Amino acid sequence: MVATENTSITVKMSDEENPLPKHPLRDTLVISFSFMAIYTSYLAIQNLQSSLNQEAGLGVTSLACLYGTILISGTMAPSFIRIVGAKRSLVIAWIIHTIYTASNFYPTWATLIPSSILLGGIAGPQWTSQGLYLSRNGDAYSRIINENIHSALSKLNGIFFTCYEATQITGNLISSLVLQQGSYDESEDNVTKTCGADSCPIAANGTLIEEPDTHVVYILLGIFLVCDIIGICLTAFLLPKLIAPKSQKQSLSKSVVSCCTTLVDKKMTLLIPLFMSQAMNQGLLLSEYTKAFISCSLGISMVGFIMACFGGSTAILALLIGRLAKYTGRYVLFTIASAIDMGMLLTLYFWEPQKDQLYLFFIIPTVWGISEAIFQAQFNSLISILFGEKIDSAFANYHTSKAFAFTTTFVCGVFLCLRTRIYIAIVLLSVGFLGYIGAEIIFSRTKVTKNRKDGVPATTDEKTHL
Repeated sequence: MVATENTSITVKMSDEENPLPKHPLRDTLVISFSFMAIYTSYLAIQNLQSSLNQEAGLGVTSLACLYGTILISGTMAPSFIRIVGAKRSLVIAWIIHTIYTASNFYPTWATLIPSSILLGGIAGPQWTSQGLYLSRNGDAYSRIINENIHSALSKLNGIFFTCYEATQITGNLISSLVLQQGSYDESEDNVTKTCGADSCPIAANGTLIEEPDTHVVYILLGIFLVCDIIGICLTAFLLPKLIAPKSQKQSLSKSVVSCCTTLVDKKMTLLIPLFMSQAMNQGLLLSEYTKAFISCSLGISMVGFIMACFGGSTAILALLIGRLAKYTGRYVLFTIASAIDMGMLLTLYFWEPQKDQLYLFFIIPTVWGISEAIFQAQFNSLISILFGEKIDSAFANYHTSKAFAFTTTFVCGVFLCLRTRIYIAIVLLSVGFLGYIGAEIIFSRTKVTKNRKDGVPATTDEKTHL
């Protein structure tokens, strides 16, 4: 992607102490490509974790530890960033990602679990830093292009999540192309138990997948290590330091209090079920769809090819939705995303996968990618708009709630059958969408009331759509 002349325009500082980024579009591209390099490695490994490390549930347990640790790191993220800085937080995160990739060369309880905990510990600051960068860049970019903040944020989030979701293409294609070089058998003997929604973790009805040759896995992990190093270099040498507003510089105690007060904010309380629903659905797709449907029915080498469709769908839609949001408003987009999620969950609930239905294996993640693209980009924009001065705490709560949902999904995978977990996901999505509507109503009424008191005329958003 070639930077436009907008990247060379210097943004006026809001004041001397809180300057906005000078090159918001360029900075967004640097962040986007660094995440793309890192997550090409991480997401591909995550997609294969439940199939590669099946012994005693090591793969799924490591994911549960990873996301469980985020519950703590998300709350402490604002304080960590205040001390270390947003840029250093990202560099540290990429180094730990490299350690995590390296631990998969010799995956045992003594190597994979500690590296997963480390990765979860830095995930809160990592994603909060990303949100802060894009929010500040969005503020600066809206002044450059002379558009409202939602439009600017949607465009930058569209760019970021296009690159982020493209990692599902790059990482999964790399994994499938490399794993195809193995000599293991992917015949019906690979499938020893029931596939699909009836898959259960208990010994009587588990899904056991034959693992590829060790030397092939080493080649795959070596490629991913190179991707991690590229991500570190991009962030360390090309990303400028972020100067946070004074309102975001607070002590540890104030940071924790801020996270708690934001958590009990009516809007946040109502939004959390939808945040959790999106994470739970993604967890089911990345861990259970890849194992109980794809690996079980078609073989592990097909995981990458099929999940690349998910990445392609999300990457393309993330960019388009960023521009479409200017005309539709976020209410329409969230409604579409929720409807798609519900449709995909019902499909997994009733579908019995067969090898001769190959097209369905590709269609499901492709369609599901549409809702993923909407949620990923629009959640960031939504938080930036709804929570103003509490944005760092809001992002911390957002990622903490998602981590809780991921952890719950993976932990439940150890003792609950997939059909039961799909049913739970359907209920949570229903509650989450109703909560989102409530949060939008509260925000809209509050804004209209404030504008009336200040004598400010209603905006187009307030007159036509949310």
